Amino acid sequence: MTQVNQDLSSYSEQIGFDCLAAGWYSAKVIDSEIKEGPKGPYINWTFEITGHPNRVWDVMSLSSDVSMQRLKTLAKCAGHRNPNFIADTEELHGLSCMVRLKIERSEEYDDKNRITAFKPIENPDVKADLNENEQKSSPKVEKLRMPWEK
Repeated sequence: MTQVNQDLSSYSEQIGFDCLAAGWYSAKVIDSEIKEGPKGPYINWTFEITGHPNRVWDVMSLSSDVSMQRLKTLAKCAGHRNPNFIADTEELHGLSCMVRLKIERSEEYDDKNRITAFKPIENPDVKADLNENEQKSSPKVEKLRMPWEK
């Protein structure tokens, strides 16, 4: 027997979770880290899905125009005070937006969710964890109307 002798009281349990169905979900940025990759530095984001134990990770290369467009979109959709300039990724921590998830299939590993788009949270009264198909079929969710629609 190997003795561990570790005080684990300051750690939380890590609960496993299944992939969520593809669709839009409310999510909060809870962490970010800049890492060095083979093609240069990148941001590794951690999002917490509202109302679920799920966390989703996203990667944005600092040397890719597409990633910089995604970063600006994330900042704007999450309500950053100046989405045209971000000095530190921590400026986005604690901010929320809608994320579109898809399921990425893998033969080697478990399936996982991947973020494919961001948009602002439009109506906080609508249950955020419903995917698009559930929203269309749910009688509890009212259709969002534009100001000019009656």
